[in-house]
Amino acid sequence: MKNIKNSTAILAGILALGISGAITGLSPAAFADQKNNMITYQDGDDGKKPEAETTDKESADKKDKKDKKDKTLAEFVKGLDKSEGLFTFYRDPKKGDLFMEISADQLDEEFIYFIYLHNGVTGVPGLGFRGLTGNNQVFSLKKHFNRIEFIEENTNFFYDPDSPLSRSAAANVSSALLATAEIKATSKDKKRFIIPVSKLFLSEALTRLTPKPDPANKKAGKFGPGKLNKAKSKIAKINNYPENSDVIVDYVFDDPKPVPDKTNAGGIPRSGTMSVQHSFIQMPKNDFKPRLDDPRVGYFTNRVTDMTSYSATPYRDLIDRWPLVKKDPSAKISEPVKPIVFWIENTTPYEYRDTIRDASLAWNIAFEKAGFKNAVQVKIQPDDADWDAGDIRYNVMRWTASPRPPFGGYGPNFTNPRTGEVLGADIMLEQVFVTNRIALGSIFETSGLGLPSAESESLTGISGEQLSCSLGHQLQISSLFGRAVLGAKSAPDLDKDELIKQSLYYLTLHEIGHTLGLNHNMKASQLHDFKDIHNKAITGPVGLAGSVMDYPAVNIARKGQKQGDFYTTRPGPYDIWAIEFGYSAEMEDENARNALLARSTEPALTFGND
Repeated sequence: MKNIKNSTAILAGILALGISGAITGLSPAAFADQKNNMITYQDGDDGKKPEAETTDKESADKKDKKDKKDKTLAEFVKGLDKSEGLFTFYRDPKKGDLFMEISADQLDEEFIYFIYLHNGVTGVPGLGFRGLTGNNQVFSLKKHFNRIEFIEENTNFFYDPDSPLSRSAAANVSSALLATAEIKATSKDKKRFIIPVSKLFLSEALTRLTPKPDPANKKAGKFGPGKLNKAKSKIAKINNYPENSDVIVDYVFDDPKPVPDKTNAGGIPRSGTMSVQHSFIQMPKNDFKPRLDDPRVGYFTNRVTDMTSYSATPYRDLIDRWPLVKKDPSAKISEPVKPIVFWIENTTPYEYRDTIRDASLAWNIAFEKAGFKNAVQVKIQPDDADWDAGDIRYNVMRWTASPRPPFGGYGPNFTNPRTGEVLGADIMLEQVFVTNRIALGSIFETSGLGLPSAESESLTGISGEQLSCSLGHQLQISSLFGRAVLGAKSAPDLDKDELIKQSLYYLTLHEIGHTLGLNHNMKASQLHDFKDIHNKAITGPVGLAGSVMDYPAVNIARKGQKQGDFYTTRPGPYDIWAIEFGYSAEMEDENARNALLARSTEPALTFGND
């Protein structure tokens, strides 16, 4: 009987293994072997792997890591490549592992975190384009036992310190804990700490990379960039300076089954790389004075709500503006201590450089009214420059020739969210704008819809609020129409060339306006009647329109009428008034501010955002 029971138990065991093997697709013997090996797992660099498969090399690596953990900071970084700047980074010259040094005096201090796309792949939704920017955020570093925390601070609310309500400032308001890293080594004086940051930068811990779902775009799922491949992605470069540290990461997206639409894009359909710069910036320490927004003037703002106000509109939004200060405060017009300097990238065709320079300098007309001389300056990047146009310490007007570009011009800036101070800006200009080349299949689709629609297929997760400007597309279509009309009128080629030149001039004026803080003014078109619109004696001193922040149609003379300017060639009355509001030191006086804003009802100063 005992033998029968044993036989039954053995049979049951064999059946159990057989059933398990059937479920797993393994033979009973193979399943038994696998079961013996499936004991514990450890985190590896590329995922989880069985402990039983640990190699001698991995064992040595573990021992090395254990030894390093017990070392001082100086011992830990011995043999690592060092990059000093705002934050000091160390990199393993063999493995490429990246480590970040945090000093005690950097803990609990605020910094600015900014995302910039060094390179993308135009035509592939989600892989963006060169020059695309993300939201700039305030972050801080905090030490919690043996870990360093990266915290995004909430800058959306204001509590008057004189109000008892300020004691409840932390109630139901949260900052965001973006990432945390274990301290691997500490200096002997306990004032410096080393943390590993490779996984931090190769993941989406600090910022979202993958495109956000767009319910209105039914093709989004099919025409996306693919899946982020962390194993292929890499930390490409570290650029370090006293006031900012930049980590450039190449993120690789794989799409094993690309759709046909991606074959005309700027990359190889099965895989695309998006190069992203993570910038850590020193919080400015100066006497910059924030300036509150007013709805009668169009500025980009940093949104702030006063939680201690009894007003129905408790807003303390801060406008974007550069830190211009007079060298001679007593002078009516003075040069600034630090002017706004733009560099024309050395990739810009020679024939367009003068036009871009002249359009940029035209903004000095507006700044003179605000009390500044030569506030805007323009230089050309040397062909042998030892700095990269993507360096955020330089404001660069860049020129690219991309396949399927989503814009003709694009002018973002980045600011200190605490104050609205503009810290830097770039302007992106595309060759396609002057070639008037449009893919036939998109004449009535992408080009007709403009940037808000075209750009929605190119924006990545980093693009934040997605502030759009489709002027480049609109001007391109308008100029094509203008050239067709001039051709029908048998106008000389000189007129056609002048039209393109003036359209580029206007595009530059407009995008520079954005970098100065101005948003769109869609009510500024009507300044002259049909009789005066082509009279340069009248339009020359004031321009064709109230503002260069509008989207004008090309100005073509009627039959028998002498042709005037095709586009306005200077900031308009509204622009000059708006710059005075944003930059004149006199606006610190409430009476002067109110007197200036009282002029908003003048027809030439009409404002309406889009």
